Amino acid sequence: MKKIAITEINITYVLVLLFIISITTPLMAQETKTANKEEELKLTIQIRPRIEVRNGVFTPILTTQTPAAFVSQRNRIGINYTKGPKLSAGINVQILNVWGNEPQIQQTANNFSLFEAWAQIYLGPSIQLKAGRQVFSYDDERILGALDWNNAGRKHDAVLLRYEKGRLKTDIAAAYNQNTENVTGSFFNDSLSQPYKAMQFAWLKYTISDSLSFSALFMNLSKQRNTDSMLSYLQTIGANAFYKKNKISATASFYYQTGRADFKNAASQKTSAWMAALYGNYITSKKVTVGMGSDYLSGMPMGSNSLKITVFNPLFGTHHKFYGYMDYFYVSSKHKNVGLWDSYLNFNFNPTKQFAWQIALHHFESTGKIIDYNQVKVKNTLGNEVDLTFSYNIMNDVKLTGGYSQMFTNPSMKYVKDISANQNMKQVQNWVWISFNITPKIILQSK
Repeated sequence: MKKIAITEINITYVLVLLFIISITTPLMAQETKTANKEEELKLTIQIRPRIEVRNGVFTPILTTQTPAAFVSQRNRIGINYTKGPKLSAGINVQILNVWGNEPQIQQTANNFSLFEAWAQIYLGPSIQLKAGRQVFSYDDERILGALDWNNAGRKHDAVLLRYEKGRLKTDIAAAYNQNTENVTGSFFNDSLSQPYKAMQFAWLKYTISDSLSFSALFMNLSKQRNTDSMLSYLQTIGANAFYKKNKISATASFYYQTGRADFKNAASQKTSAWMAALYGNYITSKKVTVGMGSDYLSGMPMGSNSLKITVFNPLFGTHHKFYGYMDYFYVSSKHKNVGLWDSYLNFNFNPTKQFAWQIALHHFESTGKIIDYNQVKVKNTLGNEVDLTFSYNIMNDVKLTGGYSQMFTNPSMKYVKDISANQNMKQVQNWVWISFNITPKIILQSK
């Protein structure tokens, strides 16, 4: 009887990586200084431990609860291969762990996963085709982002056609998901896998000049209901403008969502939602940058019985980047679909090339009506957040980062976070974290 249960797929990943490394180890340190390499094999490693003390992250901590403290760690190893202008491929595996969550003598290995596995072929001087598990990161990551803050990250199983010529860039992607290799039927349970059954999107970017560019996104998603297998569709259409010249940079974004959910023996639910964002930076000196902006995401009033869906869904964006580092909105904890109006101001200070810090101030309001336990309308103000972060480059490929955040909640936060009438939020809601990010890159072979 086997004492150690390790899945076959985990063994496969390990053996593939060990085989590639073993046949290329004698070729290490052969990196050439030639600018245009015809063939290259590169090993990437990431070790990222992070200490956190959570005293009100995602949702307010209650007076009856105690803070959480732990160390989590992302461990990745990847192989990337390029062969001139014709072919490139990558495979990246990861293990996520919390310090102490496994016995000293490990019995199982269930947290080993395939993060990326893709190949890209060049069909012509301006066209590439990329297929497999890959990361989608576009524009400022409001709708499609890598979610790098999260230890697991975000990936998609899809095929991508890329065209780039002159000032125009175009990406067209498609994905179709199933839970397993079915013999009959095509039902997809998205609670166990990717959050959609199928996705198609087209992204275009046109650069007018060195200081001005525009991008546009059209995305269609389909989801399948567990109860009757009916499909619902959501279309997201949006545009962005990017400006940067001298000491000023600015970004403007607008997205609109529409679609329909068809249910058996029920009325059809229609979507009509939108978001708009405006952000600007001004470099006051070589060491100081000041920025301010505002994001408005439509929502629904609490208590509404309307079949019209007016809640904007930011989908697969990196929400941690925009709506406060304590992640009260659009991450792990819902806020009653009342939408969000986030106005913010930040200061960036870079005293040296190695050290930088930032302070950001957020003011949060709902865009939909909030009602209390007695069904009485209350103020839309949800709270204010302060985020203080720093980064220090210890050496090449080694960075130290950390931060302190504090949320000053308004009583209305209690109603949108499903906190009952007999529960009380703590007066102090904060979060402290510090992380090392070690990311060496090793050229195994270069010709």
